[in-house]
Amino acid sequence: MPKTLPCLHLRRPVRVALRFAALMLLLVVGIAAQNTDTSPILFSAVMQRVSAQPEFRERVLHGIREVPKVGEFLSPDLVDRLRVLILGKQWQRVDHFPALTVAALNKSVDAAMSLAGKSTTPHKPADLLDTAEYPLGQRETIDLDHPASAPVYADDPATAQRNIGFDLTMGDGPDPALAPMHPESRQLAAVLNRLAMNAAGEPVATAILDEKSLADGGALIQELRQSGHSVTISDDVYFANFGHLHDRDREVMMPFWIDTQIAVPASRRSLLLPVSHSEQELHIRGPKWNADVSFYFGIDGKAEFRTMDSLNQSWVMHRVLYDYQDSPQQVRIMRLLSAAVRIYYRVRILHPELPFGGYYRLGVCQDVSATVESNLQGKTVLFPITHDPAYFPQSISTDPRDREFLTAFNALPSDRGSSMPPIDRVLGALPTVHYDDIMIPGLAGDLERVAVADRFGVLNRTHPLLTFLMAVCAVLLLLVTAGWLALRRHRRKTAPAVT
Repeated sequence: MPKTLPCLHLRRPVRVALRFAALMLLLVVGIAAQNTDTSPILFSAVMQRVSAQPEFRERVLHGIREVPKVGEFLSPDLVDRLRVLILGKQWQRVDHFPALTVAALNKSVDAAMSLAGKSTTPHKPADLLDTAEYPLGQRETIDLDHPASAPVYADDPATAQRNIGFDLTMGDGPDPALAPMHPESRQLAAVLNRLAMNAAGEPVATAILDEKSLADGGALIQELRQSGHSVTISDDVYFANFGHLHDRDREVMMPFWIDTQIAVPASRRSLLLPVSHSEQELHIRGPKWNADVSFYFGIDGKAEFRTMDSLNQSWVMHRVLYDYQDSPQQVRIMRLLSAAVRIYYRVRILHPELPFGGYYRLGVCQDVSATVESNLQGKTVLFPITHDPAYFPQSISTDPRDREFLTAFNALPSDRGSSMPPIDRVLGALPTVHYDDIMIPGLAGDLERVAVADRFGVLNRTHPLLTFLMAVCAVLLLLVTAGWLALRRHRRKTAPAVT
């Protein structure tokens, strides 16, 4: 007969003590697991944590306005809306801020422009375009046979994260794969911006690579390919990050929401969609150059090539819409983007009165990307597109190189009016086609239902005018039906009896 286990002979108080110790150990492990959770959290969770400290709420709002990136902005009206939600502790609405239709957003921006007043202060060239060590107006010969080795990511003030107190930081820090190439990426972006500003046939700045003089970005890309470098250009989309905020070690989800006026089936809600960010990305790998550069028009008012080496938060996701590998396509893209640099620089010079650096009125990050897509693909899948063509007449430039961009740019579909967004562009701009992978709570389910309704052709809209017209039609139909039934009853009563 087996011996009884020793633990069974322990007295009851000892067993109780051991159970209590085991329970405490489980609690400690659970708390430790919670503290090491690095999954993204909602902005409302952060604000709820600090809601007892009004001065900090204001500091967060101030910080949000000062850390723009990848085409996000807040007009004074939208800042006031956000402040009201935070002060009122309306946490659910904070998570879907601002949830305006494009038409309502147009009015908000127009009101902000009116409040901003007119500025006649001329812009400095550095405010309109980042050319680093190669200022405009000066003759430059740039040696690209010896790429830059400084400043490294940690030494560049432009990459610094900001601690705004209470365990919160703004800024996403270095991407482990891209940040080591920061010096070369920074130099290449500046060189491409500088070469784009060369006058046609009169290059003031030239780049030297393999003993060849190069006066424009397209020629530089071709030479890199011919010298054994891998060069890829792609059209990429992400969810736009509203605040680049971190709560201790956790990412904070801060999308910028748009009311698409598309009805979510089996509900009384509109599809609220986080705005996407789009950009062209240029990746170079080879014996001399290893660099990563993006291009977009941002809230800083610059349409330019930019250093690409900060870490994206996981919830913004990433999707490559188009990948351009062959040389003729890449040269064509570089020609369009270089024209965008010149055109936007010229428009900003002519219109210093525009607030937000002209952002929204002159377009958002999608507008230039949509131009590249339309030119090379015959259509665009991006949304929203907001630039006002009145600022971009053909006469804005006498440079024949700019006509191709201007023609395609002003032929884009516009979302500035009150027309409802087309479903193909609303869904086409998403940074994933796998909705189950989306981390933003509730969004995947709404997108699935909308996509199914679209496939079966039963998608409805929530536009106020359409809703009103549908209600009127329903009432008229009921009246006609009621009248017809009443007429039938009357005829039956008045009909002669059959004997």
